[in-house]
Amino acid sequence: MRMVNEAEQSGHDAKFLLVYDTNRFGRLKPEQKIYWEEHLRRNGLQVVYVKDDFRNDGSIGDVLTKVVKHSEAHQFSVKLSELTLRGAKSHAALGHSAGGAAPYGYDRLLIDGQGNPVKVLKRGEHKADKMQRVVWQPSPSAAPVVRWIFETYEKGAGLHRLADELNERKTSAPRGRYWSKTMRHYILRNRAYLGERIYNKRSYRGYRRGEKGSLLNAADQVILKEAAHEPLIDRELFHRVHAILKTRFTSIRTNGNTYQKTAYLLTGLAFCEHCGYRMTGYPKTGNGHKYLTYTCSGYHRIGKSICRSVHVLTDSLEQTVVQSIRDHITAPEWKGEVYETLETMIKEEFGDGAETRVKEFQEQLTAVNRQIANIVDAIKTSGRFSDAINLALADLETQRDRIRSTLSDAEKRLNQQIGAETLADKIMAYYGQFDRIWNEGLTLDAKKEVLKSYVHHVNIEHSATHVQAKVALYKVPVPQTQQTLGASGLEPLIPRVSCGGRI
Repeated sequence: MRMVNEAEQSGHDAKFLLVYDTNRFGRLKPEQKIYWEEHLRRNGLQVVYVKDDFRNDGSIGDVLTKVVKHSEAHQFSVKLSELTLRGAKSHAALGHSAGGAAPYGYDRLLIDGQGNPVKVLKRGEHKADKMQRVVWQPSPSAAPVVRWIFETYEKGAGLHRLADELNERKTSAPRGRYWSKTMRHYILRNRAYLGERIYNKRSYRGYRRGEKGSLLNAADQVILKEAAHEPLIDRELFHRVHAILKTRFTSIRTNGNTYQKTAYLLTGLAFCEHCGYRMTGYPKTGNGHKYLTYTCSGYHRIGKSICRSVHVLTDSLEQTVVQSIRDHITAPEWKGEVYETLETMIKEEFGDGAETRVKEFQEQLTAVNRQIANIVDAIKTSGRFSDAINLALADLETQRDRIRSTLSDAEKRLNQQIGAETLADKIMAYYGQFDRIWNEGLTLDAKKEVLKSYVHHVNIEHSATHVQAKVALYKVPVPQTQQTLGASGLEPLIPRVSCGGRI
Protein backbone atom coordinates (compact mmCIF):
# COMPACT_ATOMS: atom_id res chain seq x y z
CA MET A 1 0.00 0.00 0.00
CA ARG A 2 2.96 2.31 0.56
CA MET A 3 4.06 1.55 -3.00
CA VAL A 4 0.55 2.33 -4.28
CA ASN A 5 0.45 5.61 -2.34
CA GLU A 6 3.75 6.67 -3.92
CA ALA A 7 2.45 5.76 -7.36
CA GLU A 8 -0.64 7.91 -6.81
CA GLN A 9 1.45 10.99 -6.07
CA SER A 10 1.78 13.35 -8.99
CA GLY A 11 5.26 14.10 -10.25
CA HIS A 12 6.87 10.67 -9.75
CA ASP A 13 9.34 9.84 -12.53
CA ALA A 14 8.86 6.04 -12.51
CA LYS A 15 7.54 4.28 -15.62
CA PHE A 16 7.67 0.59 -14.69
CA LEU A 17 6.95 -1.60 -11.69
CA LEU A 18 9.27 -4.61 -11.91
CA VAL A 19 7.82 -7.78 -10.36
CA TYR A 20 9.74 -11.05 -10.05
CA ASP A 21 6.67 -13.20 -10.80
CA THR A 22 2.90 -13.29 -10.23
CA ASN A 23 3.34 -14.63 -6.69
CA ARG A 24 5.31 -11.57 -5.63
CA PHE A 25 2.63 -9.14 -6.81
CA GLY A 26 0.43 -10.34 -3.96
CA ARG A 27 -1.55 -13.55 -3.74
CA LEU A 28 -4.90 -11.90 -4.31
CA LYS A 29 -7.90 -13.01 -6.27
CA PRO A 30 -7.37 -12.66 -10.07
CA GLU A 31 -9.94 -9.87 -10.38
CA GLN A 32 -8.20 -7.92 -7.61
CA LYS A 33 -4.82 -8.25 -9.30
CA ILE A 34 -6.30 -7.05 -12.58
CA TYR A 35 -7.77 -4.06 -10.75
CA TRP A 36 -4.45 -3.09 -9.16
CA GLU A 37 -2.58 -3.50 -12.42
CA GLU A 38 -5.06 -1.19 -14.13
CA HIS A 39 -4.97 1.26 -11.20
CA LEU A 40 -1.18 1.50 -11.42
CA ARG A 41 -1.34 1.88 -15.20
CA ARG A 42 -3.68 4.86 -14.83
CA ASN A 43 -1.07 6.43 -12.60
CA GLY A 44 1.66 6.02 -15.22
CA LEU A 45 3.18 2.68 -14.11
CA GLN A 46 3.31 -0.45 -16.26
CA VAL A 47 3.60 -3.72 -14.30
CA VAL A 48 6.34 -5.90 -15.83
CA TYR A 49 6.76 -9.53 -14.70
CA VAL A 50 10.45 -10.44 -15.00
CA LYS A 51 10.43 -14.22 -14.50
CA ASP A 52 7.07 -15.15 -16.05
CA ASP A 53 6.89 -15.49 -19.82
CA PHE A 54 4.72 -12.44 -20.53
CA ARG A 55 5.20 -10.17 -23.52
CA ASN A 56 3.61 -7.29 -21.61
CA ASP A 57 2.07 -6.09 -24.88
CA GLY A 58 -1.60 -6.13 -23.88
CA SER A 59 -2.50 -8.89 -26.39
CA ILE A 60 -5.37 -11.31 -25.74
CA GLY A 61 -2.95 -14.20 -25.21
CA ASP A 62 -1.00 -12.20 -22.68
CA VAL A 63 -4.18 -11.22 -20.80
CA LEU A 64 -5.45 -14.82 -20.60
CA THR A 65 -2.06 -16.13 -19.48
CA LYS A 66 -1.96 -13.56 -16.70
CA VAL A 67 -5.45 -14.52 -15.51
CA VAL A 68 -4.43 -18.20 -15.33
CA LYS A 69 -1.16 -17.39 -13.52
CA HIS A 70 -2.96 -15.13 -11.05
CA SER A 71 -5.53 -17.86 -10.35
CA GLU A 72 -2.76 -20.39 -9.69
CA ALA A 73 -0.98 -17.99 -7.31
CA HIS A 74 -4.21 -17.33 -5.41
CA GLN A 75 -5.01 -21.04 -5.03
CA PHE A 76 -1.45 -21.68 -3.84
CA SER A 77 -1.89 -18.94 -1.22
CA VAL A 78 -5.18 -20.47 0.01
CA LYS A 79 -3.60 -23.91 0.30
CA LEU A 80 -0.51 -22.52 2.03
CA SER A 81 -2.71 -20.70 4.54
CA GLU A 82 -4.53 -23.94 5.40
CA LEU A 83 -1.26 -25.86 5.84
CA THR A 84 0.27 -23.09 7.95
CA LEU A 85 -2.74 -22.95 10.28
CA ARG A 86 -2.77 -26.74 10.64
CA GLY A 87 0.92 -26.73 11.56
CA ALA A 88 0.48 -23.87 14.04
CA LYS A 89 -2.43 -25.68 15.74
CA SER A 90 -0.32 -28.84 16.00
CA HIS A 91 2.53 -26.96 17.67
CA ALA A 92 0.14 -25.20 20.08
CA ALA A 93 -1.39 -28.56 21.07
CA LEU A 94 2.11 -29.69 22.08
CA GLY A 95 2.70 -26.55 24.14
CA HIS A 96 5.05 -24.91 21.62
CA SER A 97 4.84 -21.30 20.51
CA ALA A 98 2.98 -20.85 17.24
CA GLY A 99 4.55 -17.46 16.58
CA GLY A 100 4.33 -13.97 17.99
CA ALA A 101 5.68 -12.45 21.17
CA ALA A 102 5.44 -14.15 24.54
CA PRO A 103 3.10 -12.64 27.17
CA TYR A 104 4.65 -10.13 29.53
CA GLY A 105 6.46 -12.12 32.23
CA TYR A 106 7.79 -14.82 29.90
CA ASP A 107 10.80 -15.17 27.61
CA ARG A 108 10.91 -17.17 24.38
CA LEU A 109 13.24 -20.14 24.88
CA LEU A 110 14.65 -21.96 21.84
CA ILE A 111 14.93 -25.74 22.28
CA ASP A 112 16.35 -28.42 19.97
CA GLY A 113 14.62 -31.52 18.64
CA GLN A 114 15.29 -33.42 21.91
CA GLY A 115 13.87 -30.62 24.09
CA ASN A 116 17.23 -29.30 25.29
CA PRO A 117 17.48 -25.50 25.74
CA VAL A 118 19.55 -23.65 23.14
CA LYS A 119 19.17 -19.96 24.05
CA VAL A 120 16.69 -17.25 24.98
CA LEU A 121 15.54 -15.44 21.86
CA LYS A 122 15.68 -11.66 21.80
CA ARG A 123 13.12 -9.42 20.09
CA GLY A 124 13.29 -10.03 16.34
CA GLU A 125 15.18 -13.35 16.61
CA HIS A 126 13.62 -16.58 15.31
CA LYS A 127 14.52 -20.25 15.05
CA ALA A 128 16.78 -21.21 12.15
CA ASP A 129 16.33 -25.00 12.18
CA LYS A 130 13.06 -26.78 11.34
CA MET A 131 13.67 -29.29 14.13
CA GLN A 132 13.94 -26.56 16.75
CA ARG A 133 10.93 -25.32 18.75
CA VAL A 134 10.11 -22.25 20.83
CA VAL A 135 8.58 -22.48 24.32
CA TRP A 136 7.92 -19.92 27.06
CA GLN A 137 9.83 -19.72 30.32
CA PRO A 138 9.49 -17.21 33.20
CA SER A 139 11.48 -14.01 32.72
CA PRO A 140 13.79 -13.27 35.68
CA SER A 141 12.94 -9.55 35.52
CA ALA A 142 9.27 -9.50 34.45
CA ALA A 143 7.80 -12.60 36.17
CA PRO A 144 8.06 -11.04 39.69
CA VAL A 145 6.21 -7.94 38.37
CA VAL A 146 3.28 -10.13 37.20
CA ARG A 147 3.07 -11.82 40.62
CA TRP A 148 3.20 -8.43 42.36
CA ILE A 149 0.35 -7.09 40.18
CA PHE A 150 -1.92 -10.04 41.08
CA GLU A 151 -1.07 -9.99 44.80
CA THR A 152 -1.38 -6.20 45.14
CA TYR A 153 -4.68 -6.07 43.27
CA GLU A 154 -6.11 -8.80 45.50
CA LYS A 155 -5.21 -6.73 48.57
CA GLY A 156 -7.46 -3.91 47.35
CA ALA A 157 -5.23 -1.69 45.20
CA GLY A 158 -7.02 -0.21 42.19
CA LEU A 159 -5.73 -0.24 38.63
CA HIS A 160 -4.70 3.43 38.86
CA ARG A 161 -2.68 2.84 42.00
CA LEU A 162 -0.92 -0.11 40.38
CA ALA A 163 -0.01 2.04 37.38
CA ASP A 164 1.24 4.92 39.52
CA GLU A 165 3.54 2.65 41.51
CA LEU A 166 4.87 0.88 38.41
CA ASN A 167 5.50 4.18 36.61
CA GLU A 168 7.09 5.79 39.66
CA ARG A 169 9.45 2.82 40.02
CA LYS A 170 10.17 3.15 36.27
CA THR A 171 9.28 -0.51 35.69
CA SER A 172 9.53 -1.31 31.97
CA ALA A 173 6.08 -1.59 30.43
CA PRO A 174 5.09 -4.30 27.92
CA ARG A 175 4.62 -1.60 25.26
CA GLY A 176 5.56 2.06 25.22
CA ARG A 177 6.93 4.14 28.08
CA TYR A 178 4.04 3.94 30.55
CA TRP A 179 1.83 1.34 32.14
CA SER A 180 -1.82 1.80 31.19
CA LYS A 181 -5.11 0.47 32.54
CA THR A 182 -5.51 -1.71 29.44
CA MET A 183 -2.15 -3.42 30.04
CA ARG A 184 -2.90 -4.18 33.69
CA HIS A 185 -6.40 -5.42 32.93
CA TYR A 186 -5.04 -7.70 30.17
CA ILE A 187 -2.49 -9.22 32.57
CA LEU A 188 -5.11 -9.88 35.25
CA ARG A 189 -7.32 -11.74 32.75
CA ASN A 190 -4.61 -13.70 30.88
CA ARG A 191 -4.86 -17.44 31.54
CA ALA A 192 -1.35 -17.93 30.15
CA TYR A 193 -0.11 -17.16 33.68
CA LEU A 194 -1.75 -20.43 34.80
CA GLY A 195 0.53 -22.33 32.42
CA GLU A 196 -2.18 -22.72 29.74
CA ARG A 197 -1.61 -22.30 26.02
CA ILE A 198 -4.74 -21.13 24.17
CA TYR A 199 -4.54 -20.81 20.39
CA ASN A 200 -6.96 -20.06 17.52
CA LYS A 201 -9.53 -18.50 19.81
CA ARG A 202 -10.15 -15.70 17.31
CA SER A 203 -10.01 -15.38 13.55
CA TYR A 204 -9.55 -12.11 11.66
CA ARG A 205 -9.87 -13.49 8.12
CA GLY A 206 -13.45 -12.24 7.75
CA TYR A 207 -12.50 -8.75 8.91
CA ARG A 208 -9.65 -8.64 6.40
CA ARG A 209 -12.21 -9.42 3.68
CA GLY A 210 -14.38 -6.57 4.94
CA GLU A 211 -16.96 -8.86 6.53
CA LYS A 212 -18.59 -8.15 9.88
CA GLY A 213 -19.31 -10.72 12.53
CA SER A 214 -17.92 -12.41 15.59
CA LEU A 215 -14.15 -12.80 15.85
CA LEU A 216 -14.54 -15.85 18.09
CA ASN A 217 -14.04 -19.27 16.53
CA ALA A 218 -16.22 -22.24 17.39
CA ALA A 219 -15.21 -24.08 20.58
CA ASP A 220 -14.08 -27.18 18.66
CA GLN A 221 -11.55 -25.07 16.72
CA VAL A 222 -9.85 -23.63 19.84
CA ILE A 223 -6.64 -25.33 20.98
CA LEU A 224 -6.15 -25.56 24.77
CA LYS A 225 -3.01 -27.10 26.24
CA GLU A 226 -2.72 -27.19 30.02
CA ALA A 227 0.69 -27.28 31.70
CA ALA A 228 2.25 -26.00 28.48
CA HIS A 229 4.81 -23.97 30.46
CA GLU A 230 5.61 -23.02 34.05
CA PRO A 231 2.75 -21.05 35.65
CA LEU A 232 3.42 -17.70 37.33
CA ILE A 233 0.17 -17.59 39.36
CA ASP A 234 -1.62 -20.34 41.27
CA ARG A 235 -5.23 -21.01 40.33
CA GLU A 236 -6.70 -19.95 43.67
CA LEU A 237 -5.16 -16.47 43.42
CA PHE A 238 -6.22 -16.16 39.75
CA HIS A 239 -9.86 -17.00 40.54
CA ARG A 240 -9.94 -14.64 43.55
CA VAL A 241 -8.68 -11.79 41.36
CA HIS A 242 -11.29 -12.59 38.69
CA ALA A 243 -14.03 -12.46 41.29
CA ILE A 244 -12.88 -8.96 42.30
CA LEU A 245 -12.75 -7.81 38.65
CA LYS A 246 -16.40 -8.79 38.19
CA THR A 247 -17.56 -6.85 41.25
CA ARG A 248 -15.77 -3.66 40.13
CA PHE A 249 -17.69 -3.35 36.84
CA THR A 250 -20.09 -0.44 37.26
CA SER A 251 -22.73 1.24 35.13
CA ILE A 252 -25.02 4.19 35.85
CA ARG A 253 -28.80 4.16 35.57
CA THR A 254 -30.69 7.43 35.44
CA ASN A 255 -34.42 7.68 34.76
CA GLY A 256 -34.48 4.01 33.85
CA ASN A 257 -31.76 4.32 31.17
CA THR A 258 -28.40 2.58 31.38
CA TYR A 259 -25.64 4.91 30.19
CA GLN A 260 -23.00 3.23 28.12
CA LYS A 261 -20.29 4.61 25.87
CA THR A 262 -22.76 5.64 23.15
CA ALA A 263 -24.39 8.17 25.54
CA TYR A 264 -21.40 10.50 25.11
CA LEU A 265 -21.94 12.64 22.01
CA LEU A 266 -18.38 14.03 21.79
CA THR A 267 -16.51 10.72 21.85
CA GLY A 268 -13.75 10.99 19.24
CA LEU A 269 -14.07 14.79 19.01
CA ALA A 270 -12.89 15.98 22.44
CA PHE A 271 -9.18 15.98 23.40
CA CYS A 272 -7.12 17.00 26.42
CA GLU A 273 -4.96 19.99 25.46
CA HIS A 274 -2.38 19.15 28.16
CA CYS A 275 -1.40 15.62 27.04
CA GLY A 276 -3.22 15.18 23.70
CA TYR A 277 -5.18 12.09 24.77
CA ARG A 278 -8.90 11.78 24.05
CA MET A 279 -11.54 12.91 26.50
CA THR A 280 -13.73 9.84 27.03
CA GLY A 281 -17.00 9.22 28.82
CA TYR A 282 -16.58 8.25 32.47
CA PRO A 283 -19.30 7.83 35.14
CA LYS A 284 -18.42 9.43 38.48
CA THR A 285 -19.99 9.25 41.94
CA GLY A 286 -19.89 12.07 44.51
CA ASN A 287 -22.01 13.57 47.30
CA GLY A 288 -24.42 10.67 47.03
CA HIS A 289 -25.09 11.34 43.33
CA LYS A 290 -23.96 9.74 40.09
CA TYR A 291 -22.74 11.92 37.22
CA LEU A 292 -21.81 11.45 33.58
CA THR A 293 -18.51 13.20 32.83
CA TYR A 294 -15.74 13.42 30.26
CA THR A 295 -12.29 12.62 31.64
CA CYS A 296 -8.77 12.58 30.19
CA SER A 297 -8.07 9.05 28.95
CA GLY A 298 -4.34 9.68 29.46
CA TYR A 299 -4.92 9.98 33.21
CA HIS A 300 -7.60 7.30 33.24
CA ARG A 301 -5.43 4.72 31.41
CA ILE A 302 -1.93 5.62 32.63
CA GLY A 303 -2.23 7.86 35.67
CA LYS A 304 -0.72 11.04 37.04
CA SER A 305 2.61 10.38 35.34
CA ILE A 306 1.03 11.55 32.05
CA CYS A 307 -1.70 14.02 33.08
CA ARG A 308 -3.79 15.30 35.98
CA SER A 309 -7.30 14.24 36.86
CA VAL A 310 -10.05 16.30 35.23
CA HIS A 311 -13.79 15.62 35.05
CA VAL A 312 -16.08 17.74 32.89
CA LEU A 313 -19.83 17.35 33.24
CA THR A 314 -21.25 15.83 30.05
CA ASP A 315 -24.25 18.17 29.81
CA SER A 316 -22.12 21.27 30.38
CA LEU A 317 -19.55 20.43 27.68
CA GLU A 318 -22.11 19.32 25.12
CA GLN A 319 -24.24 22.44 25.67
CA THR A 320 -21.12 24.60 25.20
CA VAL A 321 -20.39 22.90 21.86
CA VAL A 322 -23.99 23.22 20.66
CA GLN A 323 -24.04 26.93 21.57
CA SER A 324 -20.77 27.45 19.66
CA ILE A 325 -22.44 25.97 16.56
CA ARG A 326 -25.44 28.31 16.96
CA ASP A 327 -23.15 31.35 17.32
CA HIS A 328 -21.15 30.27 14.28
CA ILE A 329 -24.01 29.81 11.81
CA THR A 330 -25.74 33.03 12.90
CA ALA A 331 -22.61 35.17 12.51
CA PRO A 332 -22.98 37.78 9.67
CA GLU A 333 -19.63 36.82 8.08
CA TRP A 334 -20.56 33.14 7.71
CA LYS A 335 -22.35 33.60 4.39
CA GLY A 336 -19.34 35.42 2.90
CA GLU A 337 -17.02 32.60 4.00
CA VAL A 338 -19.36 30.06 2.41
CA TYR A 339 -19.33 31.91 -0.94
CA GLU A 340 -15.54 32.11 -0.99
CA THR A 341 -15.09 28.41 -0.22
CA LEU A 342 -17.74 27.26 -2.69
CA GLU A 343 -16.21 29.08 -5.66
CA THR A 344 -13.28 26.63 -5.68
CA MET A 345 -15.52 23.66 -5.01
CA ILE A 346 -17.94 24.45 -7.84
CA LYS A 347 -15.17 24.93 -10.39
CA GLU A 348 -13.77 21.52 -9.47
CA GLU A 349 -17.11 19.68 -9.35
CA PHE A 350 -19.07 21.31 -12.20
CA GLY A 351 -16.48 23.15 -14.32
CA ASP A 352 -13.01 22.31 -15.63
CA GLY A 353 -12.55 19.42 -13.22
CA ALA A 354 -15.79 17.75 -14.32
CA GLU A 355 -14.86 18.07 -18.01
CA THR A 356 -11.48 16.41 -17.38
CA ARG A 357 -13.10 13.54 -15.50
CA VAL A 358 -15.63 12.94 -18.31
CA LYS A 359 -12.80 12.59 -20.83
CA GLU A 360 -10.92 10.19 -18.54
CA PHE A 361 -13.99 7.99 -18.02
CA GLN A 362 -14.72 7.95 -21.77
CA GLU A 363 -11.16 6.77 -22.46
CA GLN A 364 -11.47 4.06 -19.79
CA LEU A 365 -14.78 2.86 -21.24
CA THR A 366 -13.29 2.66 -24.74
CA ALA A 367 -10.33 0.63 -23.45
CA VAL A 368 -12.55 -1.85 -21.56
CA ASN A 369 -14.87 -2.29 -24.56
CA ARG A 370 -11.82 -2.98 -26.74
CA GLN A 371 -10.59 -5.68 -24.32
CA ILE A 372 -14.04 -7.35 -24.28
CA ALA A 373 -14.17 -7.32 -28.09
CA ASN A 374 -10.67 -8.86 -28.28
CA ILE A 375 -11.66 -11.75 -25.99
CA VAL A 376 -14.87 -12.38 -27.95
CA ASP A 377 -12.93 -12.39 -31.23
CA ALA A 378 -10.38 -14.81 -29.76
CA ILE A 379 -13.17 -17.18 -28.68
CA LYS A 380 -14.74 -17.06 -32.15
CA THR A 381 -11.37 -17.76 -33.77
CA SER A 382 -10.18 -20.59 -31.51
CA GLY A 383 -13.57 -22.00 -30.50
CA ARG A 384 -12.24 -22.45 -26.94
CA PHE A 385 -13.94 -21.23 -23.78
CA SER A 386 -12.70 -21.85 -20.22
CA ASP A 387 -13.41 -20.78 -16.64
CA ALA A 388 -10.45 -18.38 -16.77
CA ILE A 389 -11.87 -16.67 -19.88
CA ASN A 390 -15.32 -16.52 -18.26
CA LEU A 391 -13.78 -14.91 -15.17
CA ALA A 392 -11.91 -12.34 -17.28
CA LEU A 393 -15.07 -11.45 -19.20
CA ALA A 394 -17.14 -11.12 -16.03
CA ASP A 395 -14.54 -8.81 -14.49
CA LEU A 396 -14.35 -6.64 -17.61
CA GLU A 397 -18.15 -6.40 -17.81
CA THR A 398 -18.28 -5.34 -14.15
CA GLN A 399 -15.66 -2.68 -14.86
CA ARG A 400 -17.63 -1.51 -17.88
CA ASP A 401 -20.88 -1.16 -15.91
CA ARG A 402 -19.11 0.71 -13.13
CA ILE A 403 -17.41 3.10 -15.57
CA ARG A 404 -20.73 3.70 -17.39
CA SER A 405 -22.43 4.64 -14.12
CA THR A 406 -19.58 6.92 -13.08
CA LEU A 407 -19.45 8.51 -16.55
CA SER A 408 -23.21 9.19 -16.43
CA ASP A 409 -22.84 10.97 -13.08
CA ALA A 410 -19.88 12.99 -14.37
CA GLU A 411 -21.81 14.06 -17.49
CA LYS A 412 -24.75 15.18 -15.35
CA ARG A 413 -22.41 17.32 -13.26
CA LEU A 414 -20.86 18.79 -16.37
CA ASN A 415 -24.29 19.81 -17.68
CA GLN A 416 -25.39 21.41 -14.43
CA GLN A 417 -25.15 25.17 -14.17
CA ILE A 418 -24.92 26.01 -10.47
CA GLY A 419 -23.73 29.31 -9.09
CA ALA A 420 -21.97 29.83 -5.79
CA GLU A 421 -24.75 32.04 -4.46
CA THR A 422 -27.50 29.49 -5.25
CA LEU A 423 -25.53 26.62 -3.73
CA ALA A 424 -24.64 28.69 -0.66
CA ASP A 425 -28.31 29.52 -0.11
CA LYS A 426 -29.19 25.82 -0.33
CA ILE A 427 -26.48 24.90 2.16
CA MET A 428 -27.52 27.56 4.64
CA ALA A 429 -31.19 26.70 4.21
CA TYR A 430 -30.39 23.25 5.59
CA TYR A 431 -27.41 23.67 7.90
CA GLY A 432 -28.62 27.06 9.11
CA GLN A 433 -31.63 25.33 10.67
CA PHE A 434 -29.46 23.59 13.24
CA ASP A 435 -31.96 23.97 16.08
CA ARG A 436 -34.76 22.36 14.05
CA ILE A 437 -32.54 19.42 13.09
CA TRP A 438 -31.18 19.03 16.62
CA ASN A 439 -34.60 18.99 18.27
CA GLU A 440 -36.50 16.74 15.89
CA GLY A 441 -36.09 13.61 18.03
CA LEU A 442 -32.79 12.24 16.69
CA THR A 443 -31.23 9.08 18.08
CA LEU A 444 -27.90 9.28 19.92
CA ASP A 445 -25.99 7.97 16.89
CA ALA A 446 -27.76 10.48 14.62
CA LYS A 447 -26.87 13.35 16.98
CA LYS A 448 -23.24 12.24 16.91
CA GLU A 449 -23.25 12.39 13.11
CA VAL A 450 -24.81 15.88 13.16
CA LEU A 451 -22.12 17.16 15.54
CA LYS A 452 -19.37 15.65 13.36
CA SER A 453 -20.75 17.67 10.43
CA TYR A 454 -20.10 20.93 12.27
CA VAL A 455 -17.27 20.19 14.72
CA HIS A 456 -13.67 19.45 13.75
CA HIS A 457 -12.44 18.94 17.34
CA VAL A 458 -12.83 20.22 20.91
CA ASN A 459 -9.76 20.86 23.07
CA ILE A 460 -10.16 20.86 26.86
CA GLU A 461 -7.74 23.22 28.57
CA HIS A 462 -7.55 22.59 32.31
CA SER A 463 -5.54 23.49 35.37
CA ALA A 464 -6.02 23.25 39.13
CA THR A 465 -8.37 26.27 39.09
CA HIS A 466 -10.32 26.20 35.82
CA VAL A 467 -11.49 24.16 32.83
CA GLN A 468 -12.19 25.71 29.41
CA ALA A 469 -13.35 24.27 26.08
CA LYS A 470 -11.95 25.42 22.74
CA VAL A 471 -14.29 24.41 19.92
CA ALA A 472 -12.99 24.20 16.31
CA LEU A 473 -15.80 24.34 13.72
CA TYR A 474 -15.84 23.93 9.94
CA LYS A 475 -16.41 27.00 7.78
CA VAL A 476 -18.84 24.94 5.74
CA PRO A 477 -20.50 21.99 7.56
CA VAL A 478 -19.11 18.65 6.35
CA PRO A 479 -21.73 15.91 5.82
CA GLN A 480 -20.52 12.64 7.38
CA THR A 481 -22.87 10.11 5.79
CA GLN A 482 -23.85 11.66 2.42
CA GLN A 483 -21.28 14.02 0.95
CA THR A 484 -23.64 15.70 -1.47
CA LEU A 485 -21.00 18.17 -2.62
CA GLY A 486 -18.44 15.49 -3.54
CA ALA A 487 -15.38 14.47 -1.57
CA SER A 488 -12.93 16.43 -3.70
CA GLY A 489 -14.78 19.64 -2.97
CA LEU A 490 -14.75 19.10 0.77
CA GLU A 491 -11.09 18.29 1.29
CA PRO A 492 -9.70 21.86 1.41
CA LEU A 493 -12.07 23.09 4.12
CA ILE A 494 -10.27 24.86 6.96
CA PRO A 495 -11.66 24.68 10.51
CA ARG A 496 -12.66 27.94 12.12
CA VAL A 497 -11.93 28.16 15.87
CA SER A 498 -14.28 29.62 18.43
CA CYS A 499 -13.93 29.36 22.19
CA GLY A 500 -16.65 28.35 24.59
CA GLY A 501 -16.88 29.67 28.11
CA ARG A 502 -15.72 28.16 31.36
CA ILE A 503 -17.34 24.88 32.34
